[in-house]
Amino acid sequence: MPRWLQVVLAAAFAVSLAWAQEWQVAYSHSVPRESLVFADVAFPSAERGVAVGVIRDNQGRDMQAVALLTSDGGKIWNQVTLEESPLSLFFLDDARGWMVTVQGIWKTEDSGLSWTRLSRHAQNSIERVWFLDSMHGFAVGREKTVLETRNGGVRWDAIPEAAEPTGNPAFTTYTQIAFVDGQRGLIVGSNTPPGSVKGPRQVPTLTVLLQTLNGGVGWAGADMPLFGQVSALKLARSEGLILFTYADTFEVPSEVYRLEVRTGSTTSVFKQKDRLVTGMALFTGQAFLAVTEPKARANPERGKLRMLSTTDFVKWTEMKVDKRAVGARVLLAGPDAEHLWAATDTGMLLKMVPDKKVDKK
Repeated sequence: MPRWLQVVLAAAFAVSLAWAQEWQVAYSHSVPRESLVFADVAFPSAERGVAVGVIRDNQGRDMQAVALLTSDGGKIWNQVTLEESPLSLFFLDDARGWMVTVQGIWKTEDSGLSWTRLSRHAQNSIERVWFLDSMHGFAVGREKTVLETRNGGVRWDAIPEAAEPTGNPAFTTYTQIAFVDGQRGLIVGSNTPPGSVKGPRQVPTLTVLLQTLNGGVGWAGADMPLFGQVSALKLARSEGLILFTYADTFEVPSEVYRLEVRTGSTTSVFKQKDRLVTGMALFTGQAFLAVTEPKARANPERGKLRMLSTTDFVKWTEMKVDKRAVGARVLLAGPDAEHLWAATDTGMLLKMVPDKKVDKK
């Protein structure tokens, strides 16, 4: 490799250790012979937050679906029982939110204290929802499913453009949806035929996407052969982040691309052989990554947790993290870059706070 290219790559994937903020454990499920696996977390404001997941016994069997709620920025957490296992959350504001479960879509108007079923669907067919306002929303999922509601989720109609990208619908799932504003939105997914993510080497699969520039009145579909599966999508004004996760045989476990919303161009901004990105947060001028260090790619449980931040998408700053924080999957959520939270699949909720040691200087 030429020396100039080594320098460029070293700068692109550098991680510095300038701790200005740190992550502290604010909640940890510590009931003997139980584990709490968080599926998603939402913090629509600095004070109110909701984390949903499933409590399992020491044999790994599901026991109870629950939601943890806070109205004081994480000082006190209240547990609410859910009727079905949750998959994802979307909140429009402090009070109004939607939850996708394994069998339906639910709505809350009291910050997660109570939930009302809006619709039923086939097992795991819907992955997540996004609402532009209290009435107008979208749902995405398996078999090229994209649905639209104009009455708050009581009725859902299929969007025909979702079938435009090539690939067998049986193996195609739209997993991510995000809007920049009330007009510009993006839906992304993958076509994954059997055997495409297994075997001695990973082969390219189809990444499928839909884009709207008019609030969902019309959608344009496209597809492209790429390695990996789309695991997360974040948009903020003119830019976005797309997370790809790769098979065990690939050279890196994951890769983050920066998206220029206006042109659609992408640039790789983070990948490392020993670090698996599982969560992202993006705000104007700043981005965060939740990264684990799995002991083995094939068995990533209880990997050490790292948190990274950047303001230029070139240098990533490593943040101080509570040593107790471990997990294979970590999710990030928050209303802004000053009030950020993380939820792990090991029953922990972490809050980003100013580093006291830095403050004293």
